[in-house]
Amino acid sequence: MVETIQDTWREYSSFYLSYLSKRWDNISPMEYGIVLVSIAVVGWLLMRSGAKKA
Repeated sequence: MVETIQDTWREYSSFYLSYLSKRWDNISPMEYGIVLVSIAVVGWLLMRSGAKKA
């Protein structure tokens, strides 16, 4: 049972890592901009919420 779960996990993770790697290699400039803006927004939200707790 545990081995089946581990095999399934390995299969899915290798598929998605391969897919994301291929996708990243063929990313367009607009998609790259969306990635950068998304990272900036998430970082800003995390820093903003962290300042309230301090």
